[in-house]
Amino acid sequence: MVGLPLLIFPRKYTALLIHSWSKLMMLTFKKLDGLDWVVIDEDKIPKGAFIVASKHQSVWDTIFFTAYFNDAAMVLKKILIYIPAYGWHALKAKMIWVDRKGGGKALKHLLNEAEEAKKIGRPIVIFPEGTRVKVGEKTDLKSGCYALYKYLNISCVPVALNSGLFWKTKGYRKKKGIIKIKFLEEIKPGMSKNEFNNILEDRIESATKELIENE
Repeated sequence: MVGLPLLIFPRKYTALLIHSWSKLMMLTFKKLDGLDWVVIDEDKIPKGAFIVASKHQSVWDTIFFTAYFNDAAMVLKKILIYIPAYGWHALKAKMIWVDRKGGGKALKHLLNEAEEAKKIGRPIVIFPEGTRVKVGEKTDLKSGCYALYKYLNISCVPVALNSGLFWKTKGYRKKKGIIKIKFLEEIKPGMSKNEFNNILEDRIESATKELIENE
């Protein structure tokens, strides 16, 4: 609630608050829970605006990306914007909400908001499976990631991680360890939907499997 006064000021102040709060939370997890992290292959991150398409195994993932990037445009489920305080700050910071049942109108909103983020060079972070998935499991990719990739005509960077080994997919149970986040080779613009989805899924799943098996 401390950040509520910032809502009357320009967006950048709320974005800074979210980034700072996320970094503080990451430090808290490290000091109190013994939950550390390491980022692999940061050199795979391109310059300018791009899409981050990440595996999603726990609540930790969202906090990580808002801590790691200065001003990430997170693609969030619409229901989250109705959470008091959290939702207000997410809207003010221009996070991008998506309503899966909203049809063409919802898609138009997603693309328009993402276009605004692209214009100012914000990384657009999406979980292409659309939900948290247990370690060792996967679900079909939703249409949103390819829609962004095609419409924005920018690179997409797949991301593998193993956070589910240390933070339960459902809930907040944590255990000590080092979460690994791996940035993978970017997918450059111009691919068909099938080609894009096949490459994206293959890169994320094979790298995630490797991170889990090597733990």
